[in-house]
Order: sequence, then C-alpha cells, then structure tokens
Amino acid sequence: MKLDIGCADKKQPEHIGMDVRDWGQEIVRDIKRGIPFEDGTFEEVYTSHFMEHISAGTELYWVMTEVYRVLKAGGTFTIRVPHSDGRHAFYPDHLSFWNEEMLQALINDPYQSYGGYDYKIKLNYSRMLGNVKELVVVLIKQ
Repeated sequence: MKLDIGCADKKQPEHIGMDVRDWGQEIVRDIKRGIPFEDGTFEEVYTSHFMEHISAGTELYWVMTEVYRVLKAGGTFTIRVPHSDGRHAFYPDHLSFWNEEMLQALINDPYQSYGGYDYKIKLNYSRMLGNVKELVVVLIKQ
C-alpha cells in the first residue's frame, strides 16, 4: 500500500490520498491528528509541497515519527519541497524551510531520538521544476 499525504487534487496513482481539505481523496484528516493506519502499513509514503507547511521543531519531528510508524521496514518516504535557495520557499503559509543542511540536521541530529525515527537518506537532490527550485528527498525506514 502507498499513501500520499497533503495530496490536494493531485493524488499519486495507486496511492491512498490524505489531506486536511476534501479534494475527493480517501481520507480527509489533519496530519496533526495522526495517520489513521496501523504500524507498518505502507511500503511508500509520498508528499509533494506539503512538508513546508509543517512548523519546524516539535511538529516536524512528530510528522517524521508518525510517517516512520506507518512505514514498513525498508519502506520509502519521499519528500518534495521548495528549496530554501528559491523565492517560492518563503510564501507566507510556509512554516519550515528546506535545504540539504536542514535535511541532514533533521535526519542525523544527535537529538533526533526526540522524534524516535531512524531514516537513511537514499536520494537527496535539488532541481528546477518550472520556475520553482525544488528539493527532492527519498528516505528509507531502517
């Protein structure tokens, strides 16, 4: 099974969609209330231009932990966000700012046990998507 969190009206094929607003996806729910599935349910969790709407700090650690909980061992967590080098990263509704250094800190921070997850970085690159500089990350649950 695969989950697309924050999918809006662009849910990935063969994924269960989850968003706080009703776009016709399967689950209408705020991520802050948790992911309504048992531990180890998904082979893949995907987010596109969603994680930047999560506050850096406690909320971000919590979301990373909640995704970790529902992933199977070896499952992947794909994160696509505006890169902080681009102007699109700083829209007023963006609450966290992403670049390679922030990702390394989030994954390798000695205090990450606060979040209770153990991800390995599989892919980490930036690219231009139209006029938006985007950071693309694929994490693997250890």
